[in-house]
Amino acid sequence: MKLRLFIALFTITIALSAQGIEFEHTPWKETMSKAKEEGKAMFVDSYTTWCGPCKRMSKNVFTKTEVGEFFNENFINLKLDMEKEDGVTFGHKYPVSAYPTLYFLAGDGEVIHMEKGGKNEEMLIKMGQLVLRKYDTSGQYTEAYEKGDRDYKLVYNYVKALNKAGKPSLKISNEYIRSKPDISEDERLVFLLEAANESDSRLFAEVVEKSKKIRKLVDEETFVKKITSATSATVKKAVEYEVPSLLEEAIEAYKSTVGDDKLAILKMKRYYYKNTGGKSEYLDLSKKQYKEVKKDEKELSRLLGELSENEKDVKYHDFLEGAHKQLVKLNNNDINIVNYCKMLVRVEKTDEAIKIVKERIEERVKNKEKSPSLDRLMKYLQSQKA
Repeated sequence: MKLRLFIALFTITIALSAQGIEFEHTPWKETMSKAKEEGKAMFVDSYTTWCGPCKRMSKNVFTKTEVGEFFNENFINLKLDMEKEDGVTFGHKYPVSAYPTLYFLAGDGEVIHMEKGGKNEEMLIKMGQLVLRKYDTSGQYTEAYEKGDRDYKLVYNYVKALNKAGKPSLKISNEYIRSKPDISEDERLVFLLEAANESDSRLFAEVVEKSKKIRKLVDEETFVKKITSATSATVKKAVEYEVPSLLEEAIEAYKSTVGDDKLAILKMKRYYYKNTGGKSEYLDLSKKQYKEVKKDEKELSRLLGELSENEKDVKYHDFLEGAHKQLVKLNNNDINIVNYCKMLVRVEKTDEAIKIVKERIEERVKNKEKSPSLDRLMKYLQSQKA
């Protein structure tokens, strides 16, 4: 009985769309047109309402912050109920014999990749990474470039396609810049922003030097995203070779272009120490990041999600308990209360958790509202006291 209640508790999830995959709400043909316009592949979750693995993915995988960030950045996403009209017409062109079936389609309708069955967070991201490598549009520019075509749009799109596919583009970019092409200064600066995909490069040094002019040529979101991508690439290199100086170089590059954004810099440092074994530094930086985001529900939720793997470490207990309590103050929805109470149980404060849930259920009863997730949570909590 306790085991069933335990499982029920830890599968209670309320989707937080701001954290997970953002799915389109248009017919699949319109969604495909959008993917074509944006030069992205389309991800399609082909599901049915009665499919168990489909439900688990919707609750426990699509809602994850890391999954959402990756898929929202790289794909146009769509969920299709295969027993409704739009899903049926999709199935006529793209057969689905098992649920879920996960399709990745090019904007022209070509199937890039397809897999059947439920996936966990890691498996889904790896699948998406595979699709990005397969969905390589750089080939359409290679032949013309190798024949000597140096048209600005061709080279720019060639470098952009290489970057998107995760292929080396620095050689092409340097060749083009060194050839002193007959282009305007504005074109050169926009090209540099695309080409400088690592902050520890000569190309990026010029981006830093000309950052004020570049920011007038592109929208702020594009500029910050490119700088963040370049500095992140250098931070990953710092982790790979365990070179702290590269981390500092990336931070300085970010400061000199975007500005002294404490949160962005804390994230860089936390990533470095998390992946190089600096446990005490990681905890200290996590506490500093908490102070920066404690009034921002979205960022605080994101931080707690990242720290969930540290919940068994007693060094984190007081910190995480306080952070969960703060999140409930910002938004006392069911998912935040459930997660807070899970933390209280771990630190042996089950009575306090029962009190919180009891008050919440009484409030729901008073308002004639149902609360199945809280009812299951209460049964679990009471079982811990038995």
